[in-house]
Formats: sequence, C-alpha cells, structure tokens
Amino acid sequence: MATTSPTTGSPSQPTGETPFAFTPVTPAKAGKPAPPPGFGPAPGDLSPEGNLPATLGPAGPPPSGGKVKRIVMAAGAVVVVGAIGTAAYFAYSGEPDGGQAARTPAATTAPSSSDEPTPSSTVASAILDSEQTDPKTLKPGEAFPAEKVTLAGRTYRRVKVDVTDDCGKAAAGAFAQALTEQQCRRVLRATYVDGKRQYAVTTGIAVLPGKTEALAVDQAKDLNANVWFRGLDGDKASRADKVSISGGYAAGMVWGRYIVFSYATYADGHTPDANDKNLAPISGAFRDNMAKVIEKRASR
Repeated sequence: MATTSPTTGSPSQPTGETPFAFTPVTPAKAGKPAPPPGFGPAPGDLSPEGNLPATLGPAGPPPSGGKVKRIVMAAGAVVVVGAIGTAAYFAYSGEPDGGQAARTPAATTAPSSSDEPTPSSTVASAILDSEQTDPKTLKPGEAFPAEKVTLAGRTYRRVKVDVTDDCGKAAAGAFAQALTEQQCRRVLRATYVDGKRQYAVTTGIAVLPGKTEALAVDQAKDLNANVWFRGLDGDKASRADKVSISGGYAAGMVWGRYIVFSYATYADGHTPDANDKNLAPISGAFRDNMAKVIEKRASR
C-alpha cells in the first residue's frame, strides 16, 4: 500500500500509472520497532509497465543504497473501536524507490506464488481503471465462487460472506471515511477457516468508481492505528468469531479501480509475535487468489 498522491484527473480516463501492491513480509525480529515515517514508492519511481498491478517476489538483501523500504508495525494493546485487531503486527514491503535505506533488516521473506495474476496485456488491464470501461457489478458469486479453496496445500472453507454498498461499514476510521468520500460502490468480504480450524482469514475486494479514487482511498490507511478494512467475524461454531479483534497479517493490492485485500489471523484469537512465519504467506496467498477475480475481468 503506497502513500503517494493519487493521479489527478477523471476516473473515466485510464492513466498510464502503475497501481501499487503491498505484500506482507515476516518481521525480522521480535519486539515493536518504531515505524519509519511513510512507506511505499513515489509515482515517478514506479516501473513503466503501464496498468499492470505491481507484484513483489521474495525479498532478499536490498540493492546497494538500500532501495527497498520495509516497515513493521505494532498497534497498541488498547482496543480501538472498529480496529482490524489489537496488538496486531503488520509488515509491508514497498516497491524499490530512491529513498533512504530501510530501517528494518533485510533478512525477510515475502510470500510468493507461482499463480500470481499476470494479465495478458496492459491494454486489457487498463479496462479496469474506470467503471465506464468496466461497468459490470461485482457480485458475491463472482468474487467468491467456491465454498472451499485450497491454497499452498491447505483447504479452507468459507464460513461468512458480507456485501455492502455502504462501504464505510466494512472499514474503520479515516479509511472508512475515505471510502465514502471517494464514492466507493461496494465492499465484498468473506471469511475462511482451514480444516483444523487453526486459521481464520478475511479476504475481499473494494470497488471504486476509478483508479484515481482507489489510490486516494489507499492514502487514508493508517496501519499503525489499525485504520483499514475490518475483519469479518463468523459465528462461534465456525471458530472465526474473533477475526475483527485478533492480531494478524494483512496483504493487498490496488489494481485499477479495485482494492484487493486479505487479513490472516489465528482462529483462537491470539496475537502472533514478531517471529511468526505462518500468517504472512497465508495472507499473501489469499490476496493473490482474490486478485485472480480481477484478472478475469481484465481478460474478458
């Protein structure tokens, strides 16, 4: 999730700017390091790949000069109304930029997938930049077509689906306000639990009028204060009833007028420590899986 200024102009006119992606990485060490100010690339530093979503592979040692920014965020223990989770750890890896060297050690690994969405052409992907060129309403059956999904060798069952055209209800704080101000059309969320009921994951898609609005909403996030999408709780029997108050790992992507997101937690509600290696790849896998829904739209 980048914090750069969105492209100006009408959302109905596709631009050549590359969308941003944000990918969780495993925190380098335990503790609660203070986050550096800001994260993510500036528009001028993005790759010239047109409208394809920016995706990140495994993170290794940064190039000379430390051109990969990383941030590890730990929210406070006080429950924030509408927060994604309390004491939640988040880690994001930004696109290469020309900024200062990262404060977080580089020995981290970002989840990667051989099935990452790769649209066939920039022209096809540009269709997604505006609802005028991509007018079809995104419905639950398209976003969540299967009750069960198998990702990275683990099968998850869908236990809850929520669709709202009042997008602010699916998010918290200033992020919720930004969704409303940017005329978000709808937010679709679903929560999945694995067969052993060890993990509970909320994943979904927010639909904006255009890419400009999607990038503007992205600016409003504050992960340090858990100002983002809300986790979607299932019922107690599903073991997914604590997603909205559990610490976990978030991942997402801005692709055209869509914000794809996922939030992985432990079903029992315990907060992962900074050495946790389970939730980041799970969240990344769900993010990639949801992005395939958008990829199909680009290829139609």
